[in-house]
Amino acid sequence: MVTVRMGRTGKAANGGGREEMTTIISWNDGLGHRSLRPWLLLITEDERVLPFKGQDIERVAVVRGHDYQKNGKWSSTTYRIETARGVRAVSGRDGWETGRFVEGLCDAVRFGRPVDTWADVANALEISVPSAMTFLRSWRPKAAAALDEVDRKLDELDEAADEAEADRDNETVVVSFGSPTRRQCKEGFWTSPKGIQGHGGELRLLDPSRDWEKDNVTVVGMLGTVLAVSHASGHGGGYVSVTVSVVPGTETEVPAFESDRDRAARESGLPEGLFLAFDGDVERVRAFMGKVERLDVSRLDEHEMSCGRARKKAEVVRVSGDPDFFLGADPLGVCWYIEEAGTGGAVSPPAPKPEKEDAPSGSATLVDLMGKFNSHR
Repeated sequence: MVTVRMGRTGKAANGGGREEMTTIISWNDGLGHRSLRPWLLLITEDERVLPFKGQDIERVAVVRGHDYQKNGKWSSTTYRIETARGVRAVSGRDGWETGRFVEGLCDAVRFGRPVDTWADVANALEISVPSAMTFLRSWRPKAAAALDEVDRKLDELDEAADEAEADRDNETVVVSFGSPTRRQCKEGFWTSPKGIQGHGGELRLLDPSRDWEKDNVTVVGMLGTVLAVSHASGHGGGYVSVTVSVVPGTETEVPAFESDRDRAARESGLPEGLFLAFDGDVERVRAFMGKVERLDVSRLDEHEMSCGRARKKAEVVRVSGDPDFFLGADPLGVCWYIEEAGTGGAVSPPAPKPEKEDAPSGSATLVDLMGKFNSHR
């Protein structure tokens, strides 16, 4: 309990020689119910909060006198304290319900709502938050730690709310691929981009020399985040599933992709198709080009060259007399170069074969025959 009396003294508690308005307070340090200890806080104009400990506080407070009352456990001392000008006094006891300082502070200043955060403590003491932190961390470290924990959990709550807000605009998509053939593996299946179904973006490897892992996959062509990557065993290297969170409506132009194989083919200066057909073996490409240069292309049967792999190969071997003319390459992958040499320019891709028409039904055939018979009668 604090009793306050204003007075004018000849020599102020701050040591000055001129007469200043000071405050004389009376405070008792007796235990309350449930042995709750009282406290007295002296707050200076520069926001220092000083707990009173029964002794003078230099340039802040002077103990003018005290009276001790003996009563066993309930013994107490009443202090008469003179404080310097501008010093405020806040006294109370730790909370009745929780035994915490913040509950007692709320009751002492009649704050009107629970004191749960650093901002509440600062407002209750009428000081800034940094000053409140400095005071409470040194006086009641556990109380300060509890307030820090509240702040941390409030931050987590804000982050969760932000994530939930962002997730409302996002769409989760799973991109799965795998089980390539040997030819597909050779053509760069495991390093090529994978499209995101229903969207214009792609998944690409940041480092083609590494596997499909979460930290090595990025989304291009739209806003998105890689959430997870999983693998399963299987043919041709198995299967990969990439889970991504994308933002619909953020699609942009997808930059052109060039694999290491394509780049090497371009930089070789050789026909790209031949470079890829011979798996980048420059010597075999040059040897094949030399064979084509010496081949009498005019002797090749046009019909045979329009057929499949085996007929093409047999015709070229017949004319060249060289059973190893293709040097291990797939005839379908290199015969275009032979045709180009024969025409002296670029070869257009062959037109697709027309689909066979459905055979006429029996009744239709009979009508046609009767018509022809009647026309000749």
